[in-house]
Amino acid sequence: MRVLFLIPGDAEAQLQALPIAAALAEGVSAQLQVACPAAMAPLWKLLPAVEKVLPFGFDASVSLADWTNLLGCVREPDFQACINLASGWRFDLLLGLSHIPVRVSSNGLEAFLTPLGINAKPTNYRLKLPPKALVDAQAQFPEGNGPLLLLAPSKDNNDWPQSNWQDLQSDVQKQLPEARIHRLSTTNIIEQAAQVASADVLVSNNPAVTLLAGLTGITLVDLEHLRGELPLSALTPTTVLKALGMA
Repeated sequence: MRVLFLIPGDAEAQLQALPIAAALAEGVSAQLQVACPAAMAPLWKLLPAVEKVLPFGFDASVSLADWTNLLGCVREPDFQACINLASGWRFDLLLGLSHIPVRVSSNGLEAFLTPLGINAKPTNYRLKLPPKALVDAQAQFPEGNGPLLLLAPSKDNNDWPQSNWQDLQSDVQKQLPEARIHRLSTTNIIEQAAQVASADVLVSNNPAVTLLAGLTGITLVDLEHLRGELPLSALTPTTVLKALGMA
């Protein structure tokens, strides 16, 4: 079975879709082709069932030539199904011209599995990262044998002030002097995944990086979850330290 995925959006959207694709590939022995933004192509190449990645922008700047190329790619293989997270009449027309017999589109990712005969929730998927990426990640970390705490602030550094991150780092070093502490130091999705996978604990309020914790099996302190009903700015470093078991 060959299945086409149309996945627009940023790293968070791609990471949410990845376990669905893995569950589908395993459940029906499917070979996958994925249309996604070019920057996300390396992420999809980590999934063995993906035989081809089709870089596509999904925004208003997409040219007629880009649409024509995508249509050619979509019509050439013998797809039996399409999972479509894109919206708009252009994609409806594209899929209409493709003659793919089963086309599933939904706002909820889990709803994609049932029409294709897959009932299990994809909760156990783990990213398989290239060994070199893991070695390179380790080279970025402080030297030593202590546990590695990875800090991942969101892109909007004002939602939890930098002073809080600094205080947290200082408090951890006081409680556990041998700990190695590193701030996520890349925007490349594969390098981010490798740093997360190589850590012992992740503290994050970056949504995409938080998802990577689940996909790599790393212990996570999610600031968005920890704050509960409070504004994130009200969350104190002491509360985070308690969640780490150090206060």
